[in-house]
Amino acid sequence: LDIEDYLVGILQLASELSRYAVNSVILGDYERPLLISKFVADLNSGFRLLNLKNDALRKRFDALKYDVKKIEEIVYDISIRGLRTEAATVAPPAAVEPSSVEEAKQA
Repeated sequence: LDIEDYLVGILQLASELSRYAVNSVILGDYERPLLISKFVADLNSGFRLLNLKNDALRKRFDALKYDVKKIEEIVYDISIRGLRTEAATVAPPAAVEPSSVEEAKQA
């Protein structure tokens, strides 16, 4: 698999996720667009670090910008309408519990 094909596939994933965010809201799932927004924003920031020479890849990256905007508008609408609950916020990763070796050192 060529690296450019792989990157195009990832960019197409972002387009599918923006559609999935819309469908999630239609079905009453207001948490999923928040998670999608975080993932696609991270994806966008990663692609901005690349110097894209391929014309087709560059066009797909431009489409990613519109997908980010579309998802951000969905999240904004959820927030304005008060549909966002505390449980819907993106939680930080769970804390890692110390191993038994670390506990023994502290004792």
